[in-house]
This record gives sequence, structure tokens and C-alpha cells, in this order.
Amino acid sequence: MKLMNVMKLRKMPLWTHWKSRFEKIEREIRAEFQNLHRFLNEEEEADVERLKKERDKRVKILKDREKKIAMQGRDLEKAIETLNCKLREDDSPKLLKEIKELLKRCEVNFVRPSPIDSEIFSSQFVGPIQYRIWKHMKPSLYPNISLLTFDPETAHPLLTLSPERTAVTFEEGKETGENAAERNPKRFHYYYCVMGSEGFTHGRHYWEVEVKGKTAWRVGVARADVHRGEMDSSSTLNGLWTLSLRNGSITACTHPKPTPVLSYTPPIRIGVFLDCDNEEVSFYNAVTMNPLFSFYTGTVLVPLYPFYNPCDTDEGKNCAPLSIFHPSL
Repeated sequence: MKLMNVMKLRKMPLWTHWKSRFEKIEREIRAEFQNLHRFLNEEEEADVERLKKERDKRVKILKDREKKIAMQGRDLEKAIETLNCKLREDDSPKLLKEIKELLKRCEVNFVRPSPIDSEIFSSQFVGPIQYRIWKHMKPSLYPNISLLTFDPETAHPLLTLSPERTAVTFEEGKETGENAAERNPKRFHYYYCVMGSEGFTHGRHYWEVEVKGKTAWRVGVARADVHRGEMDSSSTLNGLWTLSLRNGSITACTHPKPTPVLSYTPPIRIGVFLDCDNEEVSFYNAVTMNPLFSFYTGTVLVPLYPFYNPCDTDEGKNCAPLSIFHPSL
């Protein structure tokens, strides 16, 4: 759809359009790496400057110490010279009388310099430098990983959320106490789904979903006004851009039919990247960061929300929760 619209609008051959797109993406890659290089260069300069300051501090301490020792050495030399001059004089009662006073006058109090730390530890300046720089980098990442939660008002009645609203499980036979007349219009009442508590209309956003131990799941992005009941097609046609796992295979829920996604082993964590400005939704194996699939959303005039479906228990084989992954760092 996007490609055809662009081709009609620009009236250009396919290869020309591709060339333009690849060049634009290359510029984006180079710009992102330039930002990373700039950040790393600034961190490097800050570390080197910190090392230089410590070196200058140590050198100053050492020079001050040497200066004090030299001053005391000169005082000692003067005292010795004074004594030698007096001793070279003729022996006389006057010298004997003044010797005690002379020794007192020539006395030099040598003050021992305070000890200095001679060790210079590499760990104070290097250590786990890559880990440290990564921690410094994390707050400035864009997009940073979004710390999301589920919206309980959208959760199907048979879904149970954790107290932190970051994990969801399906409970067959759960007492819901809800009838059709009292149904919350925001709540899914046909598919076992729940949406995120925060929607997006612009910018780039990334989050991760833990699916370890599950035999079926569905995650992705949905329009704010996606239908809460039964749909003739739960695909892009109805405002859903999702991947799903079923029978050991991952598929992209495209229209008019699903698209198989090549993955040698089902991922234990799925990364979802929503780029509102470029109108794209992309999925990754969040452990290896290998791309899995990308959708073009087109222009969407309502917010887009994270979408989750833990699916039913699959006869006891799919009881593991579906969880929003929050990194510890």
C-alpha cells in the first residue's frame, strides 16, 4: 500500500524508489552511530581528564614534599657550616662558654614528611569501564526502553494481572461477575487480550515482552479504538499489528492471510519497536536483537497502544504468564 502510493505520487521506477529508501536509511544509520561516537568520545575525554587531574594532584604533592625536604636540608647545611666556622676558631674559654648557646641556636628540627600513597590503581580509572559507560549511556538512549504496565480496564474478564500490572495469566473458569449490560466498553470480551496503559501518537518507542515457557501468545500494537468483541479478521485490516506464536510457529498477523516468520527457535523475549513518525512497527528477538518482522501502519489518527494476548492454557501447556520485561539497569 505504502509503496504503491509513493510510486503513483512520484511516478518513479521501483529501483529508483528503492535506491532512495536505502540511501535514507544509510543516512539514519550513520547519524545514529555519529551520536554514539560523540557520546563515547565525550566519556573518553572525561575519563582522560580525570586521570590527568589525579596525576597532577600526585605530582604537586610530591613536589611540595621535595620542596619542604630541600628547605630543611638547606637549614641543616647552614647549621653545620656555622658550627664548622666556630670550631675552626682558636680554642678559648669564650668558645667553651658559648658552645651550649651556639648548639641551641644552630639546632635544626627536622620534620618528617607525612607518608604519601605511592600506589596507583588501574581499577580507579579503568575497571569495568564498558559496563560503567553503558550505565552512563542508558539514560540518554533514544528510544529508551519504555517501562509499561497493563491497563486493567481493558483486560478480558478471564485474565488476571499481577499487583504491579506487569504480568498477565489466563484463568479458565474464573468468576467474572460481569454481564453484557454492565460491560466496560474498554474491556475485551471475546479475545483474551489486554492493552498497555500508555498510548503513543509520535516519537519512537521500544518495549520488551517476556514469553518464556509459553506455547501460544500474541503481542504487538493496536489502535486505541480497536474493536473489543469478535472480529472477522484480527489483523492489520482491523487496526492490529501483531506477531503470534501457535503450534511452534511464529506468524505476522497480516491481511489477507498471515505471513510466516522465520525463527529457528521461538524467542523467549520479544522486542517491539513503534516508530510513529515513520509509521512502522517492528519486532525483534530481544535477546539477540535479530529483526523478526516489520509492518507499515500508514497514517493513524488515534493513539497506538501496546497489545498483549497470553492466549488460553492450551490444556495446561501454556500456563506461564506473559510479562512486560523491565530491565534491572
